[in-house]
Amino acid sequence: MCGRYVSPEEAAIERYWHIGARTPARWLGACYNVAPTMTVPILRHDESGQLELIPARWGLIPAWWKETTPPRLSFNARSEEAAGKPLWRQALRSSRCIMPALGWYEWNETEAVRNPAGRQVHQPYFIHSQSDPIIAIAGLWSLWIQPGGEATLSCALLSKSAALGIEHIHHRMPVVLAPEHLGEWLSAATRREALEDLVNHARGDFSGHRVSLRVNDVRNELAALIEKVE
Repeated sequence: MCGRYVSPEEAAIERYWHIGARTPARWLGACYNVAPTMTVPILRHDESGQLELIPARWGLIPAWWKETTPPRLSFNARSEEAAGKPLWRQALRSSRCIMPALGWYEWNETEAVRNPAGRQVHQPYFIHSQSDPIIAIAGLWSLWIQPGGEATLSCALLSKSAALGIEHIHHRMPVVLAPEHLGEWLSAATRREALEDLVNHARGDFSGHRVSLRVNDVRNELAALIEKVE
């Protein structure tokens, strides 16, 4: 489902993409249990074409949205359908971003375990790259002006079929861009066919390990959540 991930600390994002001198501090540290509707860091091109690091609500609200409350389940866009869905197509065409991550969580629906209360639940896994400390999830962003006039910047990640090495954990995964493709993804000049090619050539070099059931509760927020358990 791609509905939970780990966000790096701001300083690590700035070092990785060399943007610290242009970005005022906004985040104190990493978040080890990011859930939809939380505020997350995203990278996009500013008006001059330079990378900027800004906060956004995880759960996209399209600019044309007329309701007083945001849409539900708008944190994850299927890459196969995004170009044809009203919720995503405008952002895919002209408002693309990167969602920096250390990795993400998935729950293996074929692996049942008992939680402390004795209830049967799915085993959670942390999925990450062993060769890269930070990964770039392909994202979409939108600026929504609420009926009262307040502006909300929001985002969603793109998902695709899981890579062979992790499909036994879950059949979907985020679209993780190769480092050499980030500029093309963010460029407003990139056409739909080229975007589809970037998704088709997304990274698949990931592995996963079992983690504690504590990750099931979004109130739990500590580095130990990504540690391997037997």
